[in-house]
Amino acid sequence: MLSDHQVEGVDALEQLRRVRRHRGQQDANPFDSFYRLYVTGLGGLFGFYLALGLVDEVEVGQGGIDWAATNSGRWVALVAAVALAVGARSGANGGPLAIDDLELHHVLLSPISRKISLRLPAFRMIALSAGIGVVLGAAAGELASRQLPGRQAAWVLSGLLVAALVAVSAVGAAFVTSGANWSRRWVMAGSLVLPTWAVVDLVLARTTSPTSGFGFVAMLPFDTNPLALTAVAVSVLLVGLGWRWRGSISMERAHHRSRLVAQIRFAFAQQDIRSLLLLRRQLGFETPRSRPWFTIKGGGRIEQRVPVLVRDARSYARWPLARATRVALLMVVAGLSLGAMWRGTTALIVVAAIAIYLAAIETIEPLSQELDHPGMLELIPIVAGRVVLMHVLSGILAMTVVWLGIGGIAALASLDWQISAAVSIAALPAASAAVAAAALSIRRFDSPSMTMPEEVEGPRMILRLLWPPALTLFGTIPVLVARNAAQRGDSVIPPAINLTVIVAIVAAIAVSWIRFRDEVISATANFNPEAP
Repeated sequence: MLSDHQVEGVDALEQLRRVRRHRGQQDANPFDSFYRLYVTGLGGLFGFYLALGLVDEVEVGQGGIDWAATNSGRWVALVAAVALAVGARSGANGGPLAIDDLELHHVLLSPISRKISLRLPAFRMIALSAGIGVVLGAAAGELASRQLPGRQAAWVLSGLLVAALVAVSAVGAAFVTSGANWSRRWVMAGSLVLPTWAVVDLVLARTTSPTSGFGFVAMLPFDTNPLALTAVAVSVLLVGLGWRWRGSISMERAHHRSRLVAQIRFAFAQQDIRSLLLLRRQLGFETPRSRPWFTIKGGGRIEQRVPVLVRDARSYARWPLARATRVALLMVVAGLSLGAMWRGTTALIVVAAIAIYLAAIETIEPLSQELDHPGMLELIPIVAGRVVLMHVLSGILAMTVVWLGIGGIAALASLDWQISAAVSIAALPAASAAVAAAALSIRRFDSPSMTMPEEVEGPRMILRLLWPPALTLFGTIPVLVARNAAQRGDSVIPPAINLTVIVAIVAAIAVSWIRFRDEVISATANFNPEAP
């Protein structure tokens, strides 16, 4: 029961929020909200029907059905483990709520209990997460029903159920770890346990992970396993604990998160990838290591000849543990996806390409730091394009190592050494394409004097956002072609080499544009066709 003083405080809080909503409705344009909802819905429907067309064109066969029945649950368990880890890390960084300054300074610091103040925002967060999970899960269930045996309604129901459970569990984990009494360092380290456990289960074909119950829920149309109830138990436990501990959030972390989230939204609206990366790292409290992983002595011949490469190597040596772990996880995801693609699930090549693209963005961090200080490039007595090219080359070398690791993981996942050979052949050109795509997305190439109508600007911005991942996807095509040759019983090396040559040419063009872009624009700007 609430005391009279607490009841008065709750009434005042409801009145304050009612006034804020009324003023927000007066300032907001309802047509803008309707347009955003319309565009989001239209884009979602377009993507869903495109995925339906792609799925209907794929011939799974009995081998693919057997593989799905055996391994799909473990993949769902891995996704659930990653979602829980992300939720736990979000809570340790001040999440999952993005509380504005008014709520922080005038509501959470008021005499009203924080559990009461955060009751409505927490409920809305849980409900919204469950709703998004239901929509995405129903779409995934519909796609699965097109190729797998079983009733359509059963697949849709299992899909929306497992997606909603994963979503609310992640939010519950975030509320649990958002307490000020939790050590952020231990939460960050502990969040790696579940994904690692799920990866081991996936590789060893076991179901020992605590998130295996989510996989059993997803596979209910195949097999009614009583262990699926463990997923419900995990979700109820996390949501219950999170709801109970929602008032113990850290004010310092919440203020840090609210300030950065506003900047992230603006950077996302401007499609500024570099600012998004910096803000996300600040949100995760990522700082360079005080002690490098390895040391490079200065003053040697190598440093005198290629100082930029040595400087980049020192930058990699000071990567924080979180960034190194993130690249390793992306490498694992790409390797497992390519391994599943090799065994017949062609659509997972898109997942592999996205993971490779994200890893390439991490490897070109030295170039990003160089571009953050353009004035220093102008002070160097050499052409700026040469310095940029050396940064790109160091990223290509680092990404080639990642690609070779992806090949080894894919070979373990597919139990076929031929994919390792195909990945090794395509490693350097594919890494070049991925790094070039990441560099082109990080470095803004818009001309400040360029003005276009809104009808052209919208598609241009979408194209600018999508084509770098498409270039990365193009770099994985040799592996796909080698897979098709292996299925026909032919050697995988000749087709992989043929496609690798094309990828190398495209990557060389992209890298050349990065190198000579400034000279080309300068020459074009100074060109006068009327001059004699």
